[in-house]
Amino acid sequence: MSTRRNIKYHYLKTKMALNETVQRILDINRKRRYFGEDPVRKEELNEELKVLNAVAENQALRLKTIEVRMSQENAA
Repeated sequence: MSTRRNIKYHYLKTKMALNETVQRILDINRKRRYFGEDPVRKEELNEELKVLNAVAENQALRLKTIEVRMSQENAA
């Protein structure tokens, strides 16, 4: 696999994973409305949300790094 295809492959996979993670975060936010009264369930959702936010941040950083590599390769 050429370097350009490899970078593009990782870019697309990371972008798909980030979209999935964002969708899961949105689902949790919808669930929080229903479990607002239950403190135990609300705490579980908050913990899961913290983890997903960290994962999304890492994926976004990786996506930005891949975009830089792609632009450098296009410029070369």
